[in-house]
Amino acid sequence: MLLHHLQPSFAGGEISPSLYARVDSAAYGSWLKTARNFYVHPQGGASNRPGTAFMGAAKYDGKACRILPFVLGEEESYVLELGEKYMRVYTSAGRLLNADGSVYEIATPYGAHELSSLNSTQYDQTLFLTHPSYPPKRLVRLESGRFEFSDVPIKYGPFKMANTQADKRLRVTLHHETVMKEGASARVSFLPVAEPGYFVVGYFNGGRFFVGHDYGFDAGFFTSEFNRVFGSSGFRAVCLGGVITVTSPKDTGGNWNGRSLTLEYRIAFTRPPVSTVIYTLSGGTNTGEQIVQGADTYLLESDFDLFTSDYIGGAFSLTHRVESQCVTGTLGYDGVSSSIKTGSNWRLRTSGNWAGQLVLEKSEDNGASWEKVTFFSRASGDAAPSSVGNLEDTGALFWLRIRAVNVTGEVGYELQAESFLQEGVVRITDVAGPRQAVVQIERYLGGEDWTADWAEGSFSPKSGYPSCVFFYQDRLGLAGTRAEAQTIWFSRTGEHSHFGHMRGALEDSDSFCINLSGKKLNAIHSVAVAGKLLVFTAGSEWTVSSSGALTPYNVQIEQQSERGASRALPVMVGNKALFVQARGGALRDFYYDYNSASYTGSDLTLCAKHLFFNQEIREVCYQQEPDNLVWCVLSGGEIATLTYLAEENLCAWTHHTTQGFFRSVCTIPNRGYDEVWFAVERDGRYFIEKLLQRLSSKEPQDQVFLDASVSRKADTAFAELGGLEHLEGREVGVLADGSPVSGLIVTNGKITLPRPMTCVHAGLTYEAELQTLPAALADNGGTLQDRKRRLVSVTLKMSDSRGGRAGTEETQLDELIQRSTEPFNSPIALKTGDYTLTVAGTHGLMPSVIFRQTEPLPVTLLAIISRIV
Repeated sequence: MLLHHLQPSFAGGEISPSLYARVDSAAYGSWLKTARNFYVHPQGGASNRPGTAFMGAAKYDGKACRILPFVLGEEESYVLELGEKYMRVYTSAGRLLNADGSVYEIATPYGAHELSSLNSTQYDQTLFLTHPSYPPKRLVRLESGRFEFSDVPIKYGPFKMANTQADKRLRVTLHHETVMKEGASARVSFLPVAEPGYFVVGYFNGGRFFVGHDYGFDAGFFTSEFNRVFGSSGFRAVCLGGVITVTSPKDTGGNWNGRSLTLEYRIAFTRPPVSTVIYTLSGGTNTGEQIVQGADTYLLESDFDLFTSDYIGGAFSLTHRVESQCVTGTLGYDGVSSSIKTGSNWRLRTSGNWAGQLVLEKSEDNGASWEKVTFFSRASGDAAPSSVGNLEDTGALFWLRIRAVNVTGEVGYELQAESFLQEGVVRITDVAGPRQAVVQIERYLGGEDWTADWAEGSFSPKSGYPSCVFFYQDRLGLAGTRAEAQTIWFSRTGEHSHFGHMRGALEDSDSFCINLSGKKLNAIHSVAVAGKLLVFTAGSEWTVSSSGALTPYNVQIEQQSERGASRALPVMVGNKALFVQARGGALRDFYYDYNSASYTGSDLTLCAKHLFFNQEIREVCYQQEPDNLVWCVLSGGEIATLTYLAEENLCAWTHHTTQGFFRSVCTIPNRGYDEVWFAVERDGRYFIEKLLQRLSSKEPQDQVFLDASVSRKADTAFAELGGLEHLEGREVGVLADGSPVSGLIVTNGKITLPRPMTCVHAGLTYEAELQTLPAALADNGGTLQDRKRRLVSVTLKMSDSRGGRAGTEETQLDELIQRSTEPFNSPIALKTGDYTLTVAGTHGLMPSVIFRQTEPLPVTLLAIISRIV
């Protein structure tokens, strides 16, 4: 009996082999066994992905790079290429160049091995970047195509909890005498990862010293080998509790700052390392270096051992009580009074027989400059003026004085201020020894006395820097340092660099911080902004919100679930956050469910676990137009693509390969669609490539389904195509005037065409393959799943397609014949219609349809009809 089976949709996407027997599922009829280099449309059809255009090669071969979006609108969007301590900028038209034709480039502090830990967010025309090892940075667009990269000028905080030990005191004094630095060892501590399937090779300062004698990691053997090789030079490695600490010689510690200890995890010496981890020494100083005196050089001193070079760049706050002050005296024609200190309030009384004007002036820089606060005028015979007032209390220390202007007679005055607490802030620029550090004044102190009321800054090389950055209710948010992994800091409202507070009680607009107090110490890995702030940690998910505008007094913190997240940045799709679950093998959504009145979500990879087996999702981005696609870069170099439309319960996975490895992905908007960009590793080199718009034209000669492609279109025919230096020596596929050409090899950056052409695309070929599951059939005798069947013909419903082969066996696929009315030697047009093939196959328990596209041309499958006996 001939049975006809229709698969009208592929909306279930590619599924895991563990689901092949689930013929009872309502979704079985839309599932696919394989969908490679295809993606599923929200309407149910499936198309092969377009090719990529080569936009440029990364600066360095063999060193990783990463791409990030910087979006100012459809008219102006950029893709940033970040590599080994540099940044380059691309637009849809290509790489930005300087006026002399050289590549426009910005220096950055990030090494290639550190790029995976970068976190970013955008506010207006500024992109903010954070990394656990560096102060927060910002990239500001100055004008179209020109940028400025600098530190975020964080000031007045934030600080850790205040010191509570009365016998530990600090003070700040002017630097009056020569100070010689004491030596300190550079060091690094780390907990090594033990991978049972790999052996470890260790390098220090560029030289190999360790090769693991077995798979896994033997910490004892590692430290003994390090000490055997480097111990005679004063280095030492110790292992305590599994944590390895490496220290340099003390006297020359400064020479070893920035030196690297590298661990490579390998399967075999003949293959590249599977992963590389780099640890950097820091905190060293050299004995005998002199700290130069200067008029504005201050020393921060402690009465206990405290400072190391890891504190350089960090801040300290010191609080003093400034007693009430009063200055009295007389002024003549243009006299100036002595000054007093105040936090805000002041009182002035005058006396005597005088006429003219008195000006009350303030200074915020210890008298270096003055500005007028108010003035008092008196004519002869008038009463002597007196007044009280308050300066705007910003937390700063003010100096006040009186200036006489054209005064006749003699003014008697009394200027006074009440006592107040003054929190001074200093930032360390150098370290002389464990009890002395050179500092810059960020906010003036109330005195030079020793004080036990001090606090250490939250951000420094010693404590680490924020790993996450975001904006919420016009506050800059920073989260998760090494020392305070569960803390979130908010800037003052509207003042994104200001992390201080007013004097006395916190105001609603002041900076503040919160701590996620869970059952475990779970570091904050990422933050997403929705109606509430969604915080993803290593072991749980939280929300931060407020009743009204966010203030220090109405913030609400709630733990919502305990799944945990990796460090891959989440993406927002509508009102849902998509994040990578801890350990990297699953993608989940996270949203508020009104039915249960709680936050919930599901594992979006549940039906396609085979795509993520022994792999991690490294990066995620969302392409809204035209097909609601979520692109996931996998650690193995493939791309997994999810067609996600939650309101239609659509969740369809496919995967993509190329002649190389996908390493990074991002999207930027363009007119009518979103562009997807990749960083791709090919033969040890990194290329920046742009996924081309699919069917931007329906003319056959305009189709580009080749990777790392170069195109040329001209009115006059040409016989050579250049610009292919990045594919030197490789065989490339070509679409020339709408017809495929194969077997051409790039020589000296170009290929020679069989004959002159006017429209040519050349690049790396890839196959697109789609395979259905066996039909779920039954008859009066029950299921047919355990009976042998044979598929005899297949009908493919196609749209705007050309080319392809179909059949039931991998080695025996029949070509679709599509030429109809086109003249000979002219390209076949893209066709929409049904194509029926009689296929040769054998009887089997699981016959299915295989469709494969090997030519660089578009295909879209809408449905498949199988005829089975």
